[in-house]
Amino acid sequence: MPTSRRNTSPPRPRTPARLFRTGLACAALWTSACATPEPPANTAPLRDIAVYHRAESARAERLALEVGRLRDDLRRAEEALVKVESGLRGNHTRANAVSEIAEVRIAIKKAAERAPWRAERIEEARGKLAEAERQVQQENAGAALFFVYRARRIAELALLEADAVAKHRDNWFVSGARVNLREGPTTNHRVVDVLTRETPVFLEREEDEWVLVRVISGPAGWVHRSLLRR
Repeated sequence: MPTSRRNTSPPRPRTPARLFRTGLACAALWTSACATPEPPANTAPLRDIAVYHRAESARAERLALEVGRLRDDLRRAEEALVKVESGLRGNHTRANAVSEIAEVRIAIKKAAERAPWRAERIEEARGKLAEAERQVQQENAGAALFFVYRARRIAELALLEADAVAKHRDNWFVSGARVNLREGPTTNHRVVDVLTRETPVFLEREEDEWVLVRVISGPAGWVHRSLLRR
């Protein structure tokens, strides 16, 4: 009987071209997300419609900003890819990658200090920066720059959020580890989002022990006042 042969070929390396194509697919997904933002809850009272509208506008703006920065990342990665595949693998390209890594490391540190509610994204940025350093050690300057640009985008978005919070006069922050954001001022209402500790919120109005808030990233909903702090 013929015996089946197992595929023992090594996995394909992550070349700059493959990384660029992966990023391009991500950009398409983000564009699709921005094209059809979720409408505000239609169960909200008329007096709260403006609040939900502002929250949805903020969400759409944030998604559009994310798409723009991702496209810029891809443009820069493409430029680096062209240089690498054209044979420009000298010290100049490697030096650029090392310099960019140093700058982004500073930006990530600032983002971690000013936007602690984005801890998970900051860790993601640190991971991408570590991958960039690994690519530099392997003399893959183009791939390193790709990861650097991704890390920088995360840090810049976190710093933009921190700036928006700093400009707001009456800031409140989530004090619980995981706090439900609800459609209405009771525990019977549907949960529309889950907020993590230190997430900044903007108070709109109060009803008994509940507060209608807008989250910096866009959603609006109700949170029990005991789960917020100045």
